[in-house]
Amino acid sequence: MISNEGVRLGAEAARRLAQMDLYEFQAGLTEAEFTRIERKYGFEFATDHRAFLAAGLPINVPPEDGQTWSRPWPEWRGGDVDSLRRQLDWPVEGVLLDVEHNAFWYEGWGERPVDGTAALDTARRHLAEAPVMVPVYAH
Repeated sequence: MISNEGVRLGAEAARRLAQMDLYEFQAGLTEAEFTRIERKYGFEFATDHRAFLAAGLPINVPPEDGQTWSRPWPEWRGGDVDSLRRQLDWPVEGVLLDVEHNAFWYEGWGERPVDGTAALDTARRHLAEAPVMVPVYAH
C-alpha cells in the first residue's frame, strides 16, 4: 500500500533540497528504472524515498576542498554496480565488524556463541533476514 503521506514528504524533501541550490539534479527516476534497480539489488525503495528520487535525481559533482565524500549520492542511474552493492552492504558489514572486534551482540539473536567464527556465522544468518538499509546520502 502506497502512503500518500510518504509521497508528500518525499516530494517536499526534494523540492526543499532543490531550493537550497546546493546540488545538481537530473530528471527523476522512472517507474521502469525503479523496477530495474529494485530487481537488480533485491530491495524496494520506501514510499518517501521513491517519491524523492522520482521528483529529481540528485547527482554527484566534483568535490569541493575539504569535502569528505567525493560521491555522496548513490548513483542509481548508470552507477557502478559494485559501488552500489558496497553501499548497500555497509550496514551489515559494520555490524559484523563490531561482532568480530567489539564484542557487539544483539540479544534478540539468543546467546552469543563462544567461538568467534560461530558468532559471526550466527550474526550473518540473522542479518540476512533483516530488510536492506537503502542509502539516501553518503552513509
